[in-house]
Amino acid sequence: MNTFSKQTPSAKVFIVILNWNNAPDTVECLDSVFKLESDNFQVVICDNASINNSKAAILDYLVRHNHVVHKINETDLDSIKAPFDAEVVLISNRRNYGYAGGNNRGLNYALSAGAETDYVWIINNDVVLDPEALNSLVTEAVKRPEISFWGSTILDYLKRETIQTQGGDRFYPFVGMSRHIGQGLKLSTQLPQATVEQKMSYIVGASVFVRLSAVAKLGLMEESYFLYFEEVDWATRAGRLGLSIGYAPESWVYHKEGATIGSSAHSRRKSVLADYYGVKNRLVMTGRLFPLALPTVYLAMLFTLAKRLLTGQFDRAWMVVMIILGLARRPTQPN
Repeated sequence: MNTFSKQTPSAKVFIVILNWNNAPDTVECLDSVFKLESDNFQVVICDNASINNSKAAILDYLVRHNHVVHKINETDLDSIKAPFDAEVVLISNRRNYGYAGGNNRGLNYALSAGAETDYVWIINNDVVLDPEALNSLVTEAVKRPEISFWGSTILDYLKRETIQTQGGDRFYPFVGMSRHIGQGLKLSTQLPQATVEQKMSYIVGASVFVRLSAVAKLGLMEESYFLYFEEVDWATRAGRLGLSIGYAPESWVYHKEGATIGSSAHSRRKSVLADYYGVKNRLVMTGRLFPLALPTVYLAMLFTLAKRLLTGQFDRAWMVVMIILGLARRPTQPN
């Protein structure tokens, strides 16, 4: 049992986990959180108005394992002045706000309850943590106080020695696309920390470790994206405020990728909803932050359209056309 309390003088960590209709992955994630070789953290679960029994199943797991839980509604966040004396805070959101909006409720709690010297660690519910993952992040953050955001080594959940990305991705504004850093490499051949930090444009959302003082300066994630590109937006705005990003190579996080909404990197395995936001938000984010790149991003979208056609995804191709024309409607089902 960790020793997080409002009386503890050292820096605290708020571990924010978003759940939507996915108790099995969230429970496995929590199980790894409670095995961390760390103390003085508090888990903040944000349930995005799940429509199945996942919230009840998560509560049942916590109670059966003797974890102290404090339950609050989203409407209670404005009245919080200090952290609750509990291992876990469960926030019930009024509706499904997507990735940014759901996690923002956890960030709001941390901003209200924490101190400027504290940290927030946003992790996907489809990750499993190495026991030393948090210690490694804190060690790097203490060693280099000039860095505001930190990324972990994201490894494949099934192939534990295979890297999905080191810390984050490199973003190319003039095509509106990203590339994982170190993807496919083995841990034994991973890129050096300095090389990764030179390449990295933003921290991937599976594991984002950030100083609470930076969140207070920068503000919350942009909620209008719902899914995808909110990390690019957050990091771009952070960079323009002089807030820097870093990489903690020994913080290992095993990622299942796309477990809740079908957000695989491969279009054939993506849900319709994930594909819709992945295409649409390339244009939305470019217009917001890189308007000069819009002509070339529109041109790159033609390659996206051609790929859907060549792979026989004619319904998806039509969706891309409608997005380019500004006429697409949000799909009603995630699959």
